[in-house]
Amino acid sequence: MIEREDRIKYANCMTYVRYRLEVIDRFLNRQVTTGYEIPDLETTCLQFRKIFELIAMSSLCANREKCSEVQQRFDKLWNAAEILKFVERLNPHFYPVPITRQFIKKGGITGTISHLKEGFLTQDELVEAHGRCGDLLHAENPYREQETDVKKWWQYFHMWKNKTIMLLQLHTTQLVDDETQWWVVMSFNTKLPVQVAEMKIASSNSNG
Repeated sequence: MIEREDRIKYANCMTYVRYRLEVIDRFLNRQVTTGYEIPDLETTCLQFRKIFELIAMSSLCANREKCSEVQQRFDKLWNAAEILKFVERLNPHFYPVPITRQFIKKGGITGTISHLKEGFLTQDELVEAHGRCGDLLHAENPYREQETDVKKWWQYFHMWKNKTIMLLQLHTTQLVDDETQWWVVMSFNTKLPVQVAEMKIASSNSNG
């Protein structure tokens, strides 16, 4: 029961990520606005910062047992970079691994699954992007000569959105025990529920 609850919590985290990406998309497509350029940027940036923190925090669902051993220390961590480093020490393979599926229709339907090599948000990029968000979300020094580069920030937002979708739309996450993975399917721009299935890694040893 506990394992199922952990998967539900992970699915909830991914659902909140999807909700926030929908809000971001509305701002990127100018479907909504605060009426001012800089507050539009800041609102969009806040959604990304929350997304990056959700990705980091969601890893706890897959590593609950070990994290609970050091709960008191973890409760003091709020920075995404610190959370990621903390969980990585418990489980070096915690970060989502994006995968792709190719189906072949030949005497039935078969397919192959492979890891994506590029185009997704890497762990280092997440940490860098999370830190960059802080530059925009803090009030500017009125004596600072350099103004906010609006065009550059919108470019960041488009890139982060696309890379986050590539990372999460079909991914696996490794649990602490090395033998168990969660396979996650996220359908963006839909109301379909996030699917999280538990898989056991087949042993490479054979009896034959």
